[in-house]
Amino acid sequence: MAYRGILDDLRSIGAKSIVEFGSGTSTLRLSRDLPDASIFSIESDSAFLERTRGDLELHGGSARVELVQRPLRWQRHGLSWFRSYQPGQFPQRIDAVLIDGPPIATRRGREACLYQVFANCHVGTRFYLDDYRRAAEQRTVLNWLRTYGSALIHLETFQVDHQVAVLERATERYARRFHWKNTADSVIQTTKQILRP
Repeated sequence: MAYRGILDDLRSIGAKSIVEFGSGTSTLRLSRDLPDASIFSIESDSAFLERTRGDLELHGGSARVELVQRPLRWQRHGLSWFRSYQPGQFPQRIDAVLIDGPPIATRRGREACLYQVFANCHVGTRFYLDDYRRAAEQRTVLNWLRTYGSALIHLETFQVDHQVAVLERATERYARRFHWKNTADSVIQTTKQILRP
């Protein structure tokens, strides 16, 4: 199961500060399985967020969990546009980032998540992207690697369930690069999103 692989990896790096894009069952499980962690969990859907809050109150563990609602908004990162969680504040230091939202209907809204948090991450911070078996998530990883160059490496892929790509920040210094393929891809995806019935 993908969760077990992620949990083992989080334990191996001693993750204490975790950002999660997309709350739910994983939030509950992490709060129990990593009792010394702080979990900053972002959700766009208010009803789903309240359900997660209720589940945590009934069955959660001792981890410190902060649930934050951020609606989906159009936003620009570099020269590209994305429909993703509204940007906002994050913990000052982040050890791990789990990206399991926003939904596929945003046409690669998950790509913007890394752009929002990368400055708060340090060498060794791990990023976990769910549903890596899908072409959209594979393209997202390719765009991230082109954007951050040697500052980001694709460590491995957990070949279970929907597959999970595991990436890591490799250098302290970085310069975001703007690649024409990323921009062209963003224009195509944004147009599809706007024209979708």
